[in-house]
Amino acid sequence: MYRRIAAAVATVVAASALALGGAAAAEAAPPGFYARSHHASLAECNAAGQAGRNIWGALYFCEPFGPSRPDVYVLWVRY
Repeated sequence: MYRRIAAAVATVVAASALALGGAAAAEAAPPGFYARSHHASLAECNAAGQAGRNIWGALYFCEPFGPSRPDVYVLWVRY
């Protein structure tokens, strides 16, 4: 019985951590922008933004994923 309770608590904690992590990432961009893809360099991210310009228009930007992973860039687009 204790194992079931511990497993349920662990599941709730993990789900809460994932939800909070997603909310923090979503707040990094202005309203109306969505994370499109992740890239290894800023140049690669900007090239992907230019390549998809006919899909999402001229409004896009690249930014580092976060302090824990500054080597990954996120392409934010506005549909």
